Amino acid sequence: MWLLSGDVETSRSLHNILKRISIKKIISFVLSMAMIVSLTACQSNADISSAEKKFTFFYLNPDVDSLVSYEGVLDLDSYETGEAKLAAVVKRLSESPDMAKMRAPLGPESGFVSAVLVDTQAVIDFDYDMGQRDVLTRTLVMAAVTRTITQLPEIDSVLGMVEGSPMLDSKGMVLGPLSAETFLDNTGLQINPEEKTQLTLYFANESGDGLVKVNRTVVYSGNISMDKLVVRQLLEGPHEDEAGYPVMNPQTKIINVTTQDGTCYVNLDTSFLAPPNNLTNDVAIYSIVDSLIELGSVNKVQFLIDSDSDVMFRETVSLNTQFDRNLDIVE
Repeated sequence: MWLLSGDVETSRSLHNILKRISIKKIISFVLSMAMIVSLTACQSNADISSAEKKFTFFYLNPDVDSLVSYEGVLDLDSYETGEAKLAAVVKRLSESPDMAKMRAPLGPESGFVSAVLVDTQAVIDFDYDMGQRDVLTRTLVMAAVTRTITQLPEIDSVLGMVEGSPMLDSKGMVLGPLSAETFLDNTGLQINPEEKTQLTLYFANESGDGLVKVNRTVVYSGNISMDKLVVRQLLEGPHEDEAGYPVMNPQTKIINVTTQDGTCYVNLDTSFLAPPNNLTNDVAIYSIVDSLIELGSVNKVQFLIDSDSDVMFRETVSLNTQFDRNLDIVE
């Protein structure tokens, strides 16, 4: 009888132990599932949060003739005021995420001074140098800044200033407030698609002491100015089906080309001072001068080397002058 009773008690104890183990397993399983669900929810929320923090920044391409968009992350919820958000965006626009592929529109070379939020308008002030830059560069800088900043919910327009005075357009008129739509519709400031034009270029003859005339049809981005396009085509050299020989050192870098009041300012690096060996000084210089004056909007050409005009070309010709057309050496 005792043995039977013992067996029953033992059986009951074992049953209770197994029961407790099962309950522990169930509780453990439930807690594990809850943790997994919680982690999944957190990850899902993190993904959603990350997606919500995506922000499109606009920069300039290395040649400064078009815009480049860049998908970054900006946590707008971490800033309490519109002024703080504006400051955060401006900071990002002053630094390039990839110097080889894009230039910061508010970088040191832009002459950026300050950014202030007035009601729903961002007022961006630049120094005197910005007012002297060519119209295309100013337009692209303002396009990049405007299309980026107006994504902020507190800002619907951007006003460009130069030393406290309103920025002017190519006709000397006040540019006025800009919105993202300004650069999307047909207002003259839009970022244009490809276009086609015919250029008259002058390359060197075989002996390097004269110029030959070449008419070239060019398909180009509508964002590049015609004067810069001409210098680029000269740097590219004659095509296989064209007459003439190169007139520029292929290592030459074009810093900037801009025309004001009929004078085209061609800013190149020092590689320009070492043209192909067989060229005379006149051929090296007037190939560019005559090609630019063919545009009709250029009357004279002023060369700069690394932004300095007080430079001697091959130690014999001063570039600190404005060059007129010279067709005497054209064959």
